[in-house]
Amino acid sequence: MKTKLFPLIIAGCLCAMIGGAFEVGKTAFTTHYQTALLDEPQPLANTVATLPFAASVDITNLQGRWAQVSSDGGGGWVYLGNLAEEKPVENNSVQGLQTSASATTASVAARPLDNVTSQYVQQEGLGKAAADVKWLENQSEKITAANVTAYLKANKKGEYQ
Repeated sequence: MKTKLFPLIIAGCLCAMIGGAFEVGKTAFTTHYQTALLDEPQPLANTVATLPFAASVDITNLQGRWAQVSSDGGGGWVYLGNLAEEKPVENNSVQGLQTSASATTASVAARPLDNVTSQYVQQEGLGKAAADVKWLENQSEKITAANVTAYLKANKKGEYQ
C-alpha cells in the first residue's frame, strides 16, 4: 500500500494548477519562494531576474502556458503554474498544522513533522497514520531538487511540457 501511495502523493505535489482566467492587463502573484523570470517562454531559457514569493506582476502577454510579465524586479516570461490570480497567504494552517509556504522549497508534505503536528498525531490517536507519515518522511529525504527537475524534464511535466 505504501509503495503505491507514495507515487500518488508525489504526483499530487508536482502537479501545477493552471487557471484559465489569466488575462493581459491583469495583475498576478508569484507562488514560489523564488520565481525565475525567463528571457523567452521555454523551460530552459536564461533567467533574467528572480522574484520572491507573492510578488505582484502585471501580465503583458500570454503565449500558451506562459505569461510575459513586468514587475519592480524586471520583466520576462513565467510559467502560468507559478502564478496565482490572488495574492497567496504566506502563513496559513489547517487545524493548527503549520504550512507556511516560506518554510519549505519543495512541499509541505515532503518536510519533517514539526512539534505541533507530532502532538496532533498523538492527540488524535493516529498511530498507524503516524507510522505512515514516518515512512513518508524517510522516503522524502531521498528526494532532491535535482531528482524532481529530472523527473519533470523526462516526463514533460509542469513547465517542461
